[in-house]
Amino acid sequence: MKPQLRILTGARAGHTAVFSKSSIALGRAEDADLRFDPETDLDTSARHAALLKKGDMWFVRDQGSTNGTFVNGHRIKGDVKLDDTDQIRLGSDGPTIEVRLVPDATADGVVQSAPERPRTPQSPVRPTSATRSRPSTTQRIRIEVGKQTRKHRMVIGVLAAALVVVAGALVAQNRLQERRRAAEIAALRAQTDSVIAASEQALQALQGEVEGLGARLRLSRSEVDRLQGELAAALRSGDGNLAASLRRQLDAASQSLGFQQVAAQVDYRGIADRNQRAVALIWVEFGPQEVYNGTAFAVRSDGVLITNRHVVAGESGTRRPNRIAVRFADSDQTWHGRVLTYSRNVDLAVIKVDVRGGVPTVQGLNARPDTLHQGDPVAVIGFPLGTELPMSGDVVRTSFTAGSVSKSLPEVLQIDGYGAEGASGSPIFDRSGQVIGVLYGGRVESGGRVVFGVPSQHVAQLLQTVP
Repeated sequence: MKPQLRILTGARAGHTAVFSKSSIALGRAEDADLRFDPETDLDTSARHAALLKKGDMWFVRDQGSTNGTFVNGHRIKGDVKLDDTDQIRLGSDGPTIEVRLVPDATADGVVQSAPERPRTPQSPVRPTSATRSRPSTTQRIRIEVGKQTRKHRMVIGVLAAALVVVAGALVAQNRLQERRRAAEIAALRAQTDSVIAASEQALQALQGEVEGLGARLRLSRSEVDRLQGELAAALRSGDGNLAASLRRQLDAASQSLGFQQVAAQVDYRGIADRNQRAVALIWVEFGPQEVYNGTAFAVRSDGVLITNRHVVAGESGTRRPNRIAVRFADSDQTWHGRVLTYSRNVDLAVIKVDVRGGVPTVQGLNARPDTLHQGDPVAVIGFPLGTELPMSGDVVRTSFTAGSVSKSLPEVLQIDGYGAEGASGSPIFDRSGQVIGVLYGGRVESGGRVVFGVPSQHVAQLLQTVP
């Protein structure tokens, strides 16, 4: 079965669409599969929600929208299964869609609502019959002149009345548009005030634990406020194209600020307390005066650690280090390490240190990619500047940064970070303190704000090859 979506309310009410694809995007964005009016359906975000096919069943997922997604009147969290005749509402006062599950043989496409039927023209007035008596030539001329004069007067009267009606309609339309613009500006201001108030609460809850995230929250809050002011000015000026562009930017900035607010509520101190002693600074020597730093973390108490392949085997992945030294966080003792194995498919390697009594380990691995969603908060613990970081004598100290998931793919985990760029090999933790990935690089032009990691399911697979 495949979905037939009928818009029940909103600017596009009456439109019906049938899709065969397994993922259907809903929203006001230009690339949405089922697009809503970008000027009128303001409760709907640019990328509001998506319909996803899993096996023979269909589910709906909120895409981090500003006003939420509702199924049969209930706001959803996570994926919600859809049944025939279920109704989806995009925002608390947004447009409503009815879902019907139709056979796969049903043709795809969008059906417009039926146009208004043209009114039946009135029957023309029948001409009056001619008089029985035959008038003189002069009388006929006077009669014809009178007829023409009356016709001209009627035409002038009708035109004057029409001008009055048109002028009145234009005045009423302008007033209506002004009221609509004023109402939209007021709604935008209320929405922005709500977002900014929530960000202020998030900043207070953060209590300075992750300064990078706090700075990013303040910057994003200023961006939302700026865009709202520019959008209000564009609406007052009647510049529709500029208003549409600014509305898309405001939606994206509001969504980003929402992700940061969620990230600010995480117990980062608890994550650090449970995991940082398992994180280690490593030195890799390939030759004289050719020593590189990286980060590794212990996953087994017998001294098995995970890092990046390029850290211990160079960018080519074929070099062999002369020596590897490992020093755990909050320690001044250095241990000799050796490479056990590395992956040929992803940027991962396994090293080992022999420590009597064992080593501290991270809390655990989350190797289930289905648990990761856009906007989920994350934390990174590592040594971004290696030995250039401030230390307490010979004791090494980790750096802690925060961020959120912006994209989760089978081979790549993309993180929007709010602190310094993390060191290669650093563990990426979810809100429960489980490792969801291993940082290996970032987008240079982002200044460390966008970093990439290898998902933890690859770590679990590589560990199965280690005795």
